[in-house]
Amino acid sequence: MSKLYAGARINALRRTHQLTQSALADKLDLSTSYLNQLENDGRPLTATVLLQLMKVFDVEASYFSPDRGTATATRLAETLAMNQGPTMSMDDLLDFADRFPQLAQHIIQPAEVDPTHSSAHDFVRDYFATHKNYIDSLDRLGEELATAIGQPGLRVTRLAQLLDAEYNITVRFRAPDITGRRHFDPQSRQILLRQDLSEAQQCFQLAEELTFLAHAELLDTLTTDQPDLPSEAAIRLAKVGLSQYFAAAVVMPYTRFLEFAQDKHYDIELISEAFGVSFESACHRLSTLQRSGASGVPFFFVRSDRAGNISKRQSAATFHFSRTDGTCPLWALHRAFERQGNITRQVARMPDGRTYLWLARAVKGRTHGFGYPAAEFAIGLGCDISEAPGLVYSQGLNLDPESAAEIGPGCRICPRENCVQRAFPPSGQESIRPAPVQLLN
Repeated sequence: MSKLYAGARINALRRTHQLTQSALADKLDLSTSYLNQLENDGRPLTATVLLQLMKVFDVEASYFSPDRGTATATRLAETLAMNQGPTMSMDDLLDFADRFPQLAQHIIQPAEVDPTHSSAHDFVRDYFATHKNYIDSLDRLGEELATAIGQPGLRVTRLAQLLDAEYNITVRFRAPDITGRRHFDPQSRQILLRQDLSEAQQCFQLAEELTFLAHAELLDTLTTDQPDLPSEAAIRLAKVGLSQYFAAAVVMPYTRFLEFAQDKHYDIELISEAFGVSFESACHRLSTLQRSGASGVPFFFVRSDRAGNISKRQSAATFHFSRTDGTCPLWALHRAFERQGNITRQVARMPDGRTYLWLARAVKGRTHGFGYPAAEFAIGLGCDISEAPGLVYSQGLNLDPESAAEIGPGCRICPRENCVQRAFPPSGQESIRPAPVQLLN
């Protein structure tokens, strides 16, 4: 297990609370010289000292995670690029983010401090990222309900009976006259389910509606006074996201899902078949398996269209692409459209030296008849290269970081000067030009 050095964050916390090294050392029951070594990264952070720091400063363990600084540093790079500011190396940005976290947050885009400059979707995405895409209370409640209603074949009927008995709501299956997957009519006390839904989709839709009925107080608790949810629109959207999280926990209950995934070495197609869910749903659920003491691989999950617009982005770890610019065309996600129905694999290295295993597959949405195109997306699932040997998708791949494909976070903040796919220079380095292209006469 790698050692954790968190000197900059300990120093920042101490200065924020206006404590001297001696005063903090007393609170932590450490010698001043030992604390000095911790702050200067002369010693790694031990589990005992980490627990003491969490108690003294009332912070989560994730505050000291190196991933936290990476996220802030990436946003700083984007903000500087947007405002034509100076170009700084990622190492310098990481050091700044660690030592001056509050100042870094005020430099980052106005969207970070002014709700009027950001969308509710941005805030909700950050909310789930803060929780590492795992909501323990809802996940356990979903698993409990899954146990109570039983296996596929019985669970939809039992959910309908529960809604009828507890809430006087009737479920009408295979409704032909609705466009969405479900519709709740409060006047008639009916839930209408679209006629083409699979058994798992029916279960999901009923469980999602049940969240607002059975766990309204918990939804309020989870979304009230949350710094990541500063607007009413963000709170409303977060509640929808949380209800969908609960529904996924019912359809794919945590323990059974994790054990099956591990047994099959995270073979997504086998997981999809076993739980009756789509490739996308299985990938999304895999990115949430971070229960304390029983965690899975910390995956990143993304969904993109052909133009590179990322419409879903969930992560149990840290992988950062630009929020304000296009994604890297060398990323495996974009190749998935060329290989319909097949999984594309890629060992990729970011400019900061981190290497990842990515897999991606193109999927199509529901058809609407002749003359109406079906929505197409590429679904991507990635993990740190250290986790790759546990995945079936690592078979036959060279996992050596030195042999990895070099990708970046988007041209505006990517430092790779000689990339043949560069569309425009990084901000602040207008002398750098895309690689020349020879035209035929």
